[in-house]
Amino acid sequence: MELAMDSVKDKYDFHVRWEPFFLKPNTPPEGIPKPAAYTDPNNPRVAALIQSGAEIGLQFTNKCPVFPNTLKAHALMEYSKEVENGQKQNDVAEKLFKKYFTDGEKLADETLLEVVSDAGLSKDSFLDYVTNPDNLEKVVIKAARWSAMGISGVPTFYMNGQKMFSGAQDPHTFTKMFEVAATRFPLQPESKN
Repeated sequence: MELAMDSVKDKYDFHVRWEPFFLKPNTPPEGIPKPAAYTDPNNPRVAALIQSGAEIGLQFTNKCPVFPNTLKAHALMEYSKEVENGQKQNDVAEKLFKKYFTDGEKLADETLLEVVSDAGLSKDSFLDYVTNPDNLEKVVIKAARWSAMGISGVPTFYMNGQKMFSGAQDPHTFTKMFEVAATRFPLQPESKN
């Protein structure tokens, strides 16, 4: 998506926002061990993921031995959306993805605090946020709403408020969808009232 956005940045204004969605909502705090097929580089699906990532400079190592409980990681994403006008949320997402998909980390508390620090956010402020049960409940409720709206997988892309498609796509597909969203679902100017 970022390659496509960069190729048309003079034509469109972009604001990327990440929303919570749990692939495995009942994951215990310690995570769920991954079946061997998920880490076997000879598995065609794993090989395709590794190849697709390599083509755009991403390294999928499958080192993490568990599917982690992502509640606190999603809370970090919500926190990063609420501070500094959300300007660091996309950077936080990329750092989380690298920690999990490349470095093989389980997204434990220490890892999340590293991401907070690396993104230039306040550790104390994040700790206040993530230890507040109301904030965690808010994340769970938001994720449930997306499921109730028919989202069944990630990534799912909304453009100008409209659900466009789901799943990884090549840059050309994104560019076409930007055009469709801009012409069929144009944003209305904000009211000055």
